[in-house]
Amino acid sequence: MSSIKDLKLAQKAANEQRQVISELQTLVKDIERCEKTIVKLNEELRGVNSKYQGRRSTREDVGYLTELLECAKKKLAWEKNIASLQKRTPQVLEKMSQLIHDPQHPPSEESRGAMLGSLQAVQTAMERLQNVKTE
Repeated sequence: MSSIKDLKLAQKAANEQRQVISELQTLVKDIERCEKTIVKLNEELRGVNSKYQGRRSTREDVGYLTELLECAKKKLAWEKNIASLQKRTPQVLEKMSQLIHDPQHPPSEESRGAMLGSLQAVQTAMERLQNVKTE
């Protein structure tokens, strides 16, 4: 028969497993948001470049540079989001690895499947983001 302490530890492990699954799902959403942002930014940059093609007056140069600066600010914010993802992802993956290999409180098949599914969603989202970045 399990003691109350064992039951509490098992419940704590289950809560940590749910938390990791939630964090992985949050990573997927954040990666998808970064993907949408960079696609939109690339479209905006192409629009700015096409708008100001050819000979320009000083006024048009100022407009062009102003719009480029706005794009650069958006890209800087995007890069900060990417840096945040790069920091958070290894921590979440390490925690997931610890939970999966916990000999005392291994995850249930349902939790294990949810972790795997979330991990695959992260991988897919990262591949899409990488493809957008290299286009």
